[in-house]
Amino acid sequence: MELAFGHKITRMRPVAFGEALTAGTRLTLFSDDKPDRFFTVIKFWMDTTSGVAFELKTGVPTYQVEDEEGRIHLLIHLPIEEQIEHRWCLWRPDHAGFDSRSIFVGALVEK
Repeated sequence: MELAFGHKITRMRPVAFGEALTAGTRLTLFSDDKPDRFFTVIKFWMDTTSGVAFELKTGVPTYQVEDEEGRIHLLIHLPIEEQIEHRWCLWRPDHAGFDSRSIFVGALVEK
């Protein structure tokens, strides 16, 4: 996939489930029903406690990210049942929970 940022065309690829992105990696969340959101990864870890809660054999891939306005979020990559499909859930500690604005269908990083 190619995205144009200003005059530069950037080749992007999907983030794999459980992929350990390093600090400083630029991440783009997308969905058909909302504008793209841009983040920088601060930290990655596999949350084994949530993995047990979701009955996963692995933990839940979790990223601490910073948005373009300097706000910190948790980004959780969840598989949907046994389908190949995944969802990205964005949560800010100063908000109570998730809503439809917090759910994205995919995430991209530069190749």
